Amino acid sequence: MSTVFNRSRGNLKQYFESPEGFEKQLGKYDLKKKTLRSSGRYGCAGNGGVPLSRNISMNADSTIVAVDDSDTHTLVIGATASKKSRLVAMPTVKILQKAKESMIIVDPKAEIFERTSVSLQKSGYTVLSIDLRNPHLGNAWNPLAIPYDLYLKKGPNDIDRACEFVNDIANNLANMQSSTKDPFWDTSAASFFFGLIMLLIKYASERGLGSEYVNIRNIFKLRNLLCESFYVGQPPTSAIRYARSDPFIYSLLIGTLETAKNTQAGILTTFDQKMRTFAIQPSLLDMLASDDNIIKGVQNVPTAVFLIVPDEKTSYHNLVSLFVKQSYEYFIYAAQNSDCGGSQIRVNYILDEFSSLPTIADFPAMITAARSRNIRFTLFIQSKHQLDLRYKEEAETIRANCSNWIFLVSREIALLEEISKLCGTRRLADGAIVPVLSITDLQRLDKDKGEALVLSGRNKPLISNLPDIKSYDGDQFKRPTRTAQQRKEYGIDFDFEPPVKPEKQSELQSPRSSSFFADKKEDASFDPTISPKDSDTELSGLLWPAHKTDGTDETGNSA
Repeated sequence: MSTVFNRSRGNLKQYFESPEGFEKQLGKYDLKKKTLRSSGRYGCAGNGGVPLSRNISMNADSTIVAVDDSDTHTLVIGATASKKSRLVAMPTVKILQKAKESMIIVDPKAEIFERTSVSLQKSGYTVLSIDLRNPHLGNAWNPLAIPYDLYLKKGPNDIDRACEFVNDIANNLANMQSSTKDPFWDTSAASFFFGLIMLLIKYASERGLGSEYVNIRNIFKLRNLLCESFYVGQPPTSAIRYARSDPFIYSLLIGTLETAKNTQAGILTTFDQKMRTFAIQPSLLDMLASDDNIIKGVQNVPTAVFLIVPDEKTSYHNLVSLFVKQSYEYFIYAAQNSDCGGSQIRVNYILDEFSSLPTIADFPAMITAARSRNIRFTLFIQSKHQLDLRYKEEAETIRANCSNWIFLVSREIALLEEISKLCGTRRLADGAIVPVLSITDLQRLDKDKGEALVLSGRNKPLISNLPDIKSYDGDQFKRPTRTAQQRKEYGIDFDFEPPVKPEKQSELQSPRSSSFFADKKEDASFDPTISPKDSDTELSGLLWPAHKTDGTDETGNSA
């Protein structure tokens, strides 16, 4: 063991938490017997949690791991290659598996999925994956499905909730990398996106289409139809007239549609640039159209959702942030509208590379309120600076709401100074005041022995020994086998003529009745041969504006 570890058990032990006293407060996981025992403390909605300690001071072969099964959040700090996954993330999954708690895991390298998914499935878990590296291999998630389903309920609060979910999606778009310091373009693009989604939801609901048709691909088509040769002062197209039929929706679109030509071109350029994230791969658009109800069952049956993200680029990180935000909001909504009371399964977010993800809107408020909603966060970061860049002054709120800090290693001076101060000071024989753990000490923890500094609640600091994942699974695991998913495109041939009312469709299928047409003969725009068009269509050339033969694109700018 390291010198720091030995000092914490020896001549400086009065400045550190004793392993025996610390572990009495926590739950116990037996590495050998694979059993889990609850601590029985207040705030324990389940038996699972994050491993914090293994007492090896008296028994080098100890198989008991101390687990925080309370409702507290955990912050794990460690530079690249500090074994964050092997010492904390993967073991947490194994412990939660035993406790039958649900989890949502951001898995940049797919290492956690590869090592734990088969075991989870064999133990009765529903295992789902959103694979942004290879979208054709994972499950499907349509971010527009939940707001559409809420909109269809037509309850007193459901449409309001649907708008809130859509607003979150639009804000996520606005937070994508900004190319200018002027927020006008970003906020205008987000408002336009909000309006497009609500218009698509309105169109699909009026024509009885399923949620699979309310998708990003059809947002692209709707954008092109609305902006095709229409500027302020131009005669409205059928698409514009349809949009104007709903004052609320059109109020979201008007800032883009009825503005100066150059301004409109700037907003659309910003919108298209941000939306390109969704159109990088055709298989990604297909994955974002279908929906496997990934979010809806997480609170009802033990479920593990893996978000597999390319770690070499950040193009898809916004989708991860959106999933975290949308799932959290849905869990709150479901809990408030459920008869299950407190019987719902606890949900654990295990967010690796949290500080690399784009800012999640309202996350400081989310982590503050989560504990009372049976939701727990375990956040993994590489540096304090990274977190501060994302959340600025609210980063302190996030750190303060994590009662557990697990520190592995860092070269960041500001972070080392903060942790050193949190560990307190001691007085030398000559009266000098020195830190209990100096900056140098914090960099000398033994990686191979799994040493970590644990700051938990009101306890003194603890130099802990965390078992590697191989102590949990014996280094024996089976890798999952996955096959490519064949998905449809679910495109819409938009027709903005008045749709056939659902209650009249049965009469259209029978011999034509004079009474049916008598109801409609005064409507000059009514055509009894029109039916809702929901067939699959090829979308090549429709994602981005086509160029005209006169050398200009559809916005009138030079090609």
